[in-house]
Amino acid sequence: MSDELCRIGIIDIGSNSIRLVIYDTTSEGGYRIIKECKYSARLSEKITPENRLEKRDMDTIIPVLRQFKEICRSFGVERIRAGATAAIRNAANSPEIIAYLSEEAAISIEVITGHQEAYFGFLGVINAFNVQDGFVIDIGGGSTEVTLFRGRRHQHSFSFPFGAVNTNLLFSQHGNWSPEQVRKLQAYVTGRLVEHDWLSGAAGLPLYGLGGTLRSLGKLDQKNRDYSLPNSHGYRLSGETIERFMEVLPALSYEKRKEMDGLSKSRADIIVSGLIIFHTVYHYIGAGQAYISGEGLREGMLHDLLQPEQPVKDSALEYSLSTLMHFDIHTPRLHLERIHKLALSLFSAFPPEGDRKEQEMLIYVAVMLHRTGSNINYYQSKRHTRYWLMNAPIRGLSHRQLILSAFISSYSTKSRKQKLSQAHKDILLASDEEWIHKLGTLVQLSMALDSTEIGYIRGLDARLHGNTLHVGLQGAGDVLIGLEDIDNAVKAFKTAWGLKVKLDFPSNA
Repeated sequence: MSDELCRIGIIDIGSNSIRLVIYDTTSEGGYRIIKECKYSARLSEKITPENRLEKRDMDTIIPVLRQFKEICRSFGVERIRAGATAAIRNAANSPEIIAYLSEEAAISIEVITGHQEAYFGFLGVINAFNVQDGFVIDIGGGSTEVTLFRGRRHQHSFSFPFGAVNTNLLFSQHGNWSPEQVRKLQAYVTGRLVEHDWLSGAAGLPLYGLGGTLRSLGKLDQKNRDYSLPNSHGYRLSGETIERFMEVLPALSYEKRKEMDGLSKSRADIIVSGLIIFHTVYHYIGAGQAYISGEGLREGMLHDLLQPEQPVKDSALEYSLSTLMHFDIHTPRLHLERIHKLALSLFSAFPPEGDRKEQEMLIYVAVMLHRTGSNINYYQSKRHTRYWLMNAPIRGLSHRQLILSAFISSYSTKSRKQKLSQAHKDILLASDEEWIHKLGTLVQLSMALDSTEIGYIRGLDARLHGNTLHVGLQGAGDVLIGLEDIDNAVKAFKTAWGLKVKLDFPSNA
């Protein structure tokens, strides 16, 4: 274990499942997951008519918590934070159950209040998306938290005492739904939403969804669409998709849902109740669109633990890149910054066309992450870089931007002969193919100009005159190594941009 890292275990005792996630964390608040374990407890189903959780029912939980602690010990975890949410929080004998579990499992367990649960969910989302304003919904087994944020700051939130497990027990017939039962749950949820004025005053904002219900809906939709980038985080659920699910899923029997490709059998009974809650909230707040977040309560608990005074990052993308570079990229930052400077200087010679801000962001991401594949195989690094970027936890990018970054960062002279966007035509725009080649060759040329990584070329002055790009290179001496790389990169660049290129090396200046 590095002196720079701290290994932390987060235990989430939820109403539906209990999870342990072990993170390696940095002093700057970055983290990566190294282990995750899950146990389906369905605590919401163990609550008695008197709203109690009996110790005899908790006796099945204690061995799970003890094993979690043993796993933490095996992994060298230095700190454990364990929190219990709605099922235990709302039980009439909550203090008794918390004391019993803490003592028997030898783990200090805290009750996560409804406000805390909503806040932690918000922290998980806001540090995983570059978004200013929106709503967060976290549908658990025994509660649902809804949060409004503005300017990346928490504004309002409330924890509602209904979730996918307890509403399934109250309103369905063993996981089977009639139209009347669906309407009753919708009316019940709406009846609680109307108590909070702030929920109806921000129509058009995006809704970010947490929890197993949303992840399951995303997987089902991706299967149905044969989606070419099956990442859960950042996946968009359209209004049409949500309505289609509302037509199809409640009409299917529980047994039929268990057979659905992409839906786990353990969630087949509660997927409909979770969907009804989500659908009702989505329409009530007038959401503009919905996205799935892969980070939520547990990551929020971690953010709050690591940096309680300032847990919200200004930029999810910068935070994500900084964390990835700490853990996965063994390239001098000075070299990457030199390439980025060269790339922007080249790009500045061209008049704006399309979304300039997005294009500059793609250049930045591609430069910062272009060496990731060399961790696997130096000589096949570009192929591995492309795969790595499309599957890495890069936050703050849309799925389309993630694919573009992967293609641009892994671009090679052979790429100019390929139709790169074809495999992801369901996600990319028709114009993206041209920009992959343009930005890919621009980044490739910038990398070639500092291929030695020692900075013989410190900068450049690029000016476009008619159909010729004049590039004056600035440096301290003759460039002797990497000339063939520069020559190949210039050829690809000329083809992609449809230009003549004249390079003036420092020794000839």
